Amino acid sequence: MDRQTLMLELKGLSQVVNADVRDLVYKRHAVSTLADDYEAVNPFHEMLDHLESDLIGAIDLSIYENLSREAGSVFAAQWNQMSVYQQFQYLEDYVRGVSK
Repeated sequence: MDRQTLMLELKGLSQVVNADVRDLVYKRHAVSTLADDYEAVNPFHEMLDHLESDLIGAIDLSIYENLSREAGSVFAAQWNQMSVYQQFQYLEDYVRGVSK
């Protein structure tokens, strides 16, 4: 387990990544793959924007619902040290069980 995962686990990551977050991570990965491989006019970029917005909202909601106010603040501070792109990549790796 890398340092980032350890720090986030200590701050409640397994409680934040619930079934809704996992579903959105899988959908984002599928649409991102389609968007990367699609030629000409690409309808997947708009869909990807919506999924990413939904995923950010699901993470925020999950933090609120599953962690205490103090734990949520600590987790959010650690989480927000990463860029949004890093957060998405991290979630994808975490949900797929990839360890570094």
